[in-house]
Amino acid sequence: MYSLRKSTICIVTVLELAVLVMQLEKTMATICYSCAGTCHASMGQACNCQIGFCEAEGGFCFIEKKPTELSGVERITKGCMKRPSRTRVGCDYDHFADHIQCVCHGDFCNDAIAMRSIPRRNITCRECSDRQPDCSRTCQGHWCHEKVSGASGCGYGPPSLPYFYKGPALLHLRGKTCVTVSRGTSRPHKYCICNSNLCNDFTRSNSPAFLSGYSHKSRSVTSLRRHELAHELHECVNCDLTAEENALTSSCKQNRCVGHYCIYATQRLYVGSAGSGSRAAGPAHAIIHEKQGCINVTDISQVQLGCTHKWMNNEEEELFCTCKGRLCNEDLSTINASAGIVRWTIVIQWLCAITALLVPFKLSSLS
Repeated sequence: MYSLRKSTICIVTVLELAVLVMQLEKTMATICYSCAGTCHASMGQACNCQIGFCEAEGGFCFIEKKPTELSGVERITKGCMKRPSRTRVGCDYDHFADHIQCVCHGDFCNDAIAMRSIPRRNITCRECSDRQPDCSRTCQGHWCHEKVSGASGCGYGPPSLPYFYKGPALLHLRGKTCVTVSRGTSRPHKYCICNSNLCNDFTRSNSPAFLSGYSHKSRSVTSLRRHELAHELHECVNCDLTAEENALTSSCKQNRCVGHYCIYATQRLYVGSAGSGSRAAGPAHAIIHEKQGCINVTDISQVQLGCTHKWMNNEEEELFCTCKGRLCNEDLSTINASAGIVRWTIVIQWLCAITALLVPFKLSSLS
């Protein structure tokens, strides 16, 4: 009887929390500036825009500033974001010393960039290109990065890897973390970050990281290191295509790869929309670049399951998703279903553990 009451209380508590979360997401909509502009930083021009807005239910606002291909010209973008990969709000460097990203919560909080002072230890890293991986150049940064091609350099701001949470925890328990990404027919690419002097020394390694089939040669998963093989492997859709929104079909949807996680990334650019200059005469339509594939990781604790969603009204939209399960990256519905199962399993386990501690007190009050 005691066990039955305990289970009932746990289930009721979980259902109450689920309803509360859904209500909060609907009522706590954040309104953000949504615009883009350029400025001549070399001439001391203020880089800002305040025209247009977007709305994110239970979301965040963002600002990004980065250099353009034109010397001395910077581009600023503002918009809405849900489930950001950043683990801390505020403004900080975004991988590069000349890239800034701000994430905030509150109506029109993305008004302007306000950099905060964060004490960080500088380290020395190798700085080489793909064409000259064995160079002797160095740089000073907050962390180091390297690719399997030999390209290496300095990272700035919170440690950053694709499909991981961006924050100090990424390199807190281990000095080096890596991810291998396989998308479409291209070869898998391995990226690593580390946090000690000259930790990104280029080592010639050509170990395939995925078992892929169909349109290209299979890659054996047995080449993974022992600690990587300890994680569960999943079969995923492996496709890379660009098309207009109403013509998003491709035979590559039948391709498969195997990895620790499945990934899905899409970028939608609106062409002919309001504010697009001479292109505004025609009806607005979207050009979509969609990528699906697999990742293998050396540390599963900081992988961000679910989707990070960033958008500007009638301009552009980006979505980066990670999921676990066979073909879970087939489309957004399968990704959300997979993420929902994982998320609520964790919540239920946590709540039931708390309930197990509290239930004796609750039952004593009922008796």
